[in-house]
Amino acid sequence: MDMGDFGMGMSYYRGAMVHRKAEESSNGRTEQVRTETSEEDECWEEKLKKWDEELKRIKEENRREQKRIQEERLRKKRIRKKLIEKLAWKQYLARQDEICQLNEKIAIERAVGEDVYIEKPPLSKSLSAAEIAAICSES
Repeated sequence: MDMGDFGMGMSYYRGAMVHRKAEESSNGRTEQVRTETSEEDECWEEKLKKWDEELKRIKEENRREQKRIQEERLRKKRIRKKLIEKLAWKQYLARQDEICQLNEKIAIERAVGEDVYIEKPPLSKSLSAAEIAAICSES
């Protein structure tokens, strides 16, 4: 019996039972055997119904789990995209700050006529832990 057969409903199993009944009646069995087989058939039908219900429940659980996994993937993808955008923006601003400081240094050196040191630290090019935590908590 293949697990895929459950998707076809009870038709496969009913067909098999009819075939089995036909074999038993052709073998010349007594009425007692027929009643026993009908009881067995009812028992099997109940079992098959329970298995079908269990299979439906499992399929529904799997569907919900797959949906949850997909939503989690999308959430992580959005967070990753935001982090990359924020990092790129921060690197751009740091580069612009470096250019401004360099231009300021060149202008002062031209005015004074000697080398100048600017003590202003450049902007950070990386994301801080607080920025990462803020982006992750938004989504």
